[in-house]
Parts: sequence; structure tokens; C-alpha cells
Amino acid sequence: MTSVPTTYALTDQPAWNWVEALTEFTAATPTYWLTATHPDGRPHTRPILAVWSDGNLCFACSPQSAKHRLLTADPRVALGFTTHNHDAVVEGTAERIVDHDALTSVATAYAERYGWAPVPGSGEFTGPEGAPTAGPPPYRVFAVHPSVVYTFPASETAAGATRFTF
Repeated sequence: MTSVPTTYALTDQPAWNWVEALTEFTAATPTYWLTATHPDGRPHTRPILAVWSDGNLCFACSPQSAKHRLLTADPRVALGFTTHNHDAVVEGTAERIVDHDALTSVATAYAERYGWAPVPGSGEFTGPEGAPTAGPPPYRVFAVHPSVVYTFPASETAAGATRFTF
């Protein structure tokens, strides 16, 4: 689980509370935009399906994918997404999940959010069903440990723009 972050208001509007933010993030089923970096510094941005598990943003990808190759070389990433009240950007480090209990938790979150039920195998997802956007299994699973999260109001009832630093 990520630690409780330091919270900063970015405008004169009140900052958002991390517990409320994480609750909204966990309940939402947006498309996430993952940005990794090529060795020459070019960004690589792609839509992915991700889930929140144990306070971290998690996603799966094929070991043959460009995402996987880039994350192996440089695990620093950014993920952008929109909930019903906020636009958000998570910056952090992607770390591969191989622990069976952690994989099971992420698989359960995928089933609840997207109706996709991957099978936790030996350090990766397997199963008869391919991911909706990633081709056939197996998949490597990554957790993004946030270093900073930025949120911006996307509705009239949203909290003010906020930076959470971990």
C-alpha cells in the first residue's frame, strides 16, 4: 500500500483529500493513458486498462510488447485518466508483480472493473481469455508506485487542483 502523501493545493481552491481521491480512482473504470520513454527520449503513449490494487495503479502487458521492453529498460512512467469529477496524472515507477497473492488481488480487480478474469500463474497472468486490448496471454503485471499524483477538477463539484507527493 502506498503511504499517505503530502497534499498541496495548486490553486486557491481547497486541496483534495487522498482517501477520497483513492476511493474515486478505485471506483472509476476509465481508459488510462500510459507513457513510457524510448531510449532516445521519445515518449511512448498508449491506452491501457488498469486497476487500483493495494494503493497502486496496476496494469498487464504482453512480454513481447513495446511497453514491456521500455519498462524493462526504464521503469519511470506517467498515467493519465479522467474520472467523473477529476482529471488525474500519476507519475511513478513501474515494478513487475510476481507474488501470487498480489497477482490474485490484481486479477480480482480486473474481473470487477472490466469483466476480464485473468488467471494468476507463475509470476504472470495466464488463462484461456485474452485481455480486451492486449492480445493473447501470457501477460506481465506491473504496479506503479506513485511518486506524485496531480488532480484537476473536471466538474463543478470537484475539489481544487491538487498535488499529492509520496
